[in-house]
Amino acid sequence: MHGLFINKKKNVIDTSSTALVIKKIQNGDIRLKEEFIKDNVPYIIRTISNILGIVVDDRNSEEFSIGLAAFNEAIDRYDSEKNGNFYTYSFMVIKSRLFDFIRRNKKHSNVLPFSYIEQSTRVEERLLTCDSSGQFEKIEVRQELTSFEKNLKEFGISLEDLVLSSPKHRDSRLLSIKIARIIADNDDIFKKLAEKKYIPMKEILKLIKVNHKTIQRNRKFIIAVSLILRSNLYDLKEYVQGFEREGKYNG
Repeated sequence: MHGLFINKKKNVIDTSSTALVIKKIQNGDIRLKEEFIKDNVPYIIRTISNILGIVVDDRNSEEFSIGLAAFNEAIDRYDSEKNGNFYTYSFMVIKSRLFDFIRRNKKHSNVLPFSYIEQSTRVEERLLTCDSSGQFEKIEVRQELTSFEKNLKEFGISLEDLVLSSPKHRDSRLLSIKIARIIADNDDIFKKLAEKKYIPMKEILKLIKVNHKTIQRNRKFIIAVSLILRSNLYDLKEYVQGFEREGKYNG
């Protein structure tokens, strides 16, 4: 079975063969499914490692179990006409399930996955095929990530800064996201933020009761989240919205 999915000469994924194999699996070939998953374990591990920004080498870890289950889910739900490239689709499913996990898990929940931004272009280059499938989407994502990083630099913020300065406590994180939401949803406030390169403290304090020192302390995080909420970075935006839902339902 090895070699069925990868064209070694071109070092790209054979999308047509993959789609046919998945079709057979969906028609009930359990043994083929087991072999297909086994062949793709290195891909699953690599995907998890890149999304989380850590090295995942333990197949008994929770992260691997979630990635494996997500890959299995992708196989079951895949529709070649709707979803295009299977590996692009499975990558998105794995990423979505991991984001759900790290929102709930204390080990990963201290910060937003800003390492995802740093590695996204390299991840896509390794995991997406070289054919036309998904190319326009890939270009748009790269452009959006580049624009986001450029915007951050205008505020004197780097991705490394965000990892170090992100609120470590749940309540502080939720409050900072709430402030960022106020900025993003208010056109006048967001415009002033974008033009003046600082958080309009006076306007915000009229809309929410919070100590101004809290805003100053979490300034970089608040600005970054505000930019995310006004961007087309759907994965990070979904991640932020997950925190908002957490705050709404868990108090």
